[in-house]
Amino acid sequence: MANLSAVITADMVNSESSWAKELGKRLEQTIYSAQGAAKVFFYRGDSFQVYLPDPYSAYRLALKLRTEAILFEKDRPEVHTDVRISLGIGAVELPITQLATAQGEAFVLSGRGFDELAKTDMRLNMHCGQDSTQIALKTISLFTDYLFHSLTTKQAAVLEHLLNHRTQVETARLLKKSQSTVNKHVQSMGWKQLEELMALYETSIQLINNHG
Repeated sequence: MANLSAVITADMVNSESSWAKELGKRLEQTIYSAQGAAKVFFYRGDSFQVYLPDPYSAYRLALKLRTEAILFEKDRPEVHTDVRISLGIGAVELPITQLATAQGEAFVLSGRGFDELAKTDMRLNMHCGQDSTQIALKTISLFTDYLFHSLTTKQAAVLEHLLNHRTQVETARLLKKSQSTVNKHVQSMGWKQLEELMALYETSIQLINNHG
């Protein structure tokens, strides 16, 4: 049985054995809190793969993972942490018992995209099997990379809450910051543009579903 899903293949950028395990635990918590039905497989210490039965949530999860990695810098300002993510969208063969042996288009596209990332400076790319929708996914990936390239830990602290559907008022209260300070970060990080990218991603998944 095949089902449209999403697969993330990723690794930690600039990872070191002294802190990679700790960051890995934070990323794993982020995955399960965002998507309880996900399956996660860590390998080589700093690399991991995630199967998401709901492809609509995959892009937001990718944003959350990169945000969490940047927040990790607060405790280690001497290193620049990030996550390199390849997202594949397509059919997978069910049932999935182990990710290491799972098969399907989403796994193939995710793995192939990850190999491409290793040859570039990009930290995110997304692939599907439809050429027309692929153009939109590439545009989303490029613009996301542009916005995250200069994301600070202070902006990431705000973004973490926004990605969890909290308002600016709630975020200011939780961070113990003024609303004007939070709004300043919201404007400078390009949150409005990220919201539009998330909406465009969801539209792209709907197109894939309609032509599946």
